[in-house]
Amino acid sequence: MSKILTITPIRAVQSFIDAKKEGIDPPPESIEVIKNYKKWKPSELIGLQNASAYYPEIYFEENMDKNIDSIIASYKAREVKHKF
Repeated sequence: MSKILTITPIRAVQSFIDAKKEGIDPPPESIEVIKNYKKWKPSELIGLQNASAYYPEIYFEENMDKNIDSIIASYKAREVKHKF
């Protein structure tokens, strides 16, 4: 019985960074998780944006940065402002 291991978005970004620091190719599992960024939480997307400042090749798609910005903006639009 084989066991499928999934890694978190944060771990995927970290393993991508670690691989780049070591001068090796990022693990395919990390790349697959990063390609599914549209399903991530805003905090994970912000981490991906921060990583792209140092490793711009983490963006696999054209206009990926703009897509991330729009996803984060849609989350912010749904936030309820409190009147305290």
